[in-house]
Amino acid sequence: MKFFLDTDVLVDLALDRHPFSKASAALLDRLQRAHSSEASAFISWSSFLEFSQMATPIVGNSRTSEFCTELCTFVKIAPTRSHHLTSALAFNLPDFRATLQVAGAVSCSADILVSNHQNQYRGIRIPVKSPSVIIETQEF
Repeated sequence: MKFFLDTDVLVDLALDRHPFSKASAALLDRLQRAHSSEASAFISWSSFLEFSQMATPIVGNSRTSEFCTELCTFVKIAPTRSHHLTSALAFNLPDFRATLQVAGAVSCSADILVSNHQNQYRGIRIPVKSPSVIIETQEF
């Protein structure tokens, strides 16, 4: 199963944003243990930029870099190209950031887009689920 992680999942964990941080941590732990077996995780290249812009002022450059380095051991960067963005733009999502995330999810043929903000993704073809729902339903 291929999971595409929205940036909010990373930020929720790294900045301990309640009530989402616990489920985000559990999901990332499970994905790290399952790496290359029954599940794979992807993020967009832009997620690193967005994440660092939010995390660095709060936790510092060193901790942000450590988090990203650890993440790179089990999460792949989605191979997004211009035609993926063109496909995502067709959904006319109200938030351009969400459009970039959908382009990443399309590019890696994600089975599930993981986000704590499912309402931003109404009308896309990929199922959108929160980390807590994935953990509760044992998606993998």
